[in-house]
Amino acid sequence: MKHKKDYSGPYHGYDGFAIFARDMDLALNSPTWGLIGAPWSKKAGAKAKATV
Repeated sequence: MKHKKDYSGPYHGYDGFAIFARDMDLALNSPTWGLIGAPWSKKAGAKAKATV
């Protein structure tokens, strides 16, 4: 079985939890999230324009 180069698992055992926690931290705190807008912000903006 081939593994992807960006795959950092496996997530089993005590050491696996530390790898999983690191990967989740990197994913959730990625600066790329600032490049997209929240979907609820677009709805709120459109609703505010419609009431004016």
